[in-house]
Amino acid sequence: MYVADKGPAYNKVLLQFPVKPQEKFSIKWTHSVSLRPVIETYKIEDDLKISIYEMIFDSFSANLPSSPDYNTIWEFNEDHIRVYNYDIIFDAVPVVIGKVVANHTLYLRDNIIPLKDIYKPGGFVKIKVVKKSFIKYIIEEAFF
Repeated sequence: MYVADKGPAYNKVLLQFPVKPQEKFSIKWTHSVSLRPVIETYKIEDDLKISIYEMIFDSFSANLPSSPDYNTIWEFNEDHIRVYNYDIIFDAVPVVIGKVVANHTLYLRDNIIPLKDIYKPGGFVKIKVVKKSFIKYIIEEAFF
């Protein structure tokens, strides 16, 4: 899995990790209107595409789901809302790194990476999974 620039240095790899199908990762961010946390969790599919696994938030706000659509399932818990059973697949997950409030942070296993630490706030990146040999990964990491 890698995070790459979608701006001026298009496709420049900024960060990469070895991953396996069925692994999950999350992007946690603060909503700019409600100022409340949002967690989007994704799953790496067997074909290396990325599906939305679930979204967790505790307050309705602009550009967040507002009601069930298609086959999504909504769980209303004491302190949050969990939306899951999405039917959305990405070749690459697009992320615009918040400039002021959002603080988009990638969570993968024990790794916690604020995206503003690897690319400029306000920048546009993509998260993608590709098949890569271990040797190629090691060589790229040596020159990364």
